[in-house]
Amino acid sequence: SRAASTNIMNSTTNTTTNASHNNGDEYDDWLDLDAKMSSILHTQKSQQATTTTKTLAARSTTLLTTLHNHHTRLLADSSNIQSTLTNSIHKEKQALHNESQELSTQLSAVQELQSTKEQLLRSNSEIQTQLATCASNINECQLEAKEEISTIQTIEARHMKNIPKIKHELTLHAMMTNIKWDYSCGPEKLRGEVSWNKRGVLREFEIEKEEQGEVEIAERLWGIIEG
Repeated sequence: SRAASTNIMNSTTNTTTNASHNNGDEYDDWLDLDAKMSSILHTQKSQQATTTTKTLAARSTTLLTTLHNHHTRLLADSSNIQSTLTNSIHKEKQALHNESQELSTQLSAVQELQSTKEQLLRSNSEIQTQLATCASNINECQLEAKEEISTIQTIEARHMKNIPKIKHELTLHAMMTNIKWDYSCGPEKLRGEVSWNKRGVLREFEIEKEEQGEVEIAERLWGIIEG
């Protein structure tokens, strides 16, 4: 060991120092022995230093391997974390894009509903205005109808009073003219038949009112009556 070598060297050095006073040759021998012992001690120290260096190198290699493995694991974990974060960010972006499109669609629908609401409100306002106008017109028409009904009733009452007189006049007219009118021909014509009691003959006639004036029609009728 290092301690034993040191003790041997110290003992040898002390012996050599004492012997140098007795004999010069012995002193040289002791010097040579001392040199050999120093060489042996240096060799031992070198071997111990080499062993220590190898041990330190082995520990350094182990530590470097451990650090490399740890670094590799950290890189792998970092890559996995980065991939996970990238996927998460992509999913979030896609979700935000989908939500944005959905919000845009809903906004368009709301705007369309708002436009439809405004149109319906305008239409309702117009309808209310038309209803008010119609109600006013109905009131006016009801007043006019009442007036017309009153006028018709007055005319009907007057005609009802005149019916006996008209019947009597028609009877006299028929007796005097022997004309039996056909009222199915319409207002644009005069149609009927004339009877001659003495002769027992019926004569039909039809006159276009638009083709002749009132005087001509009257003269023609009298011509037919007189035969």
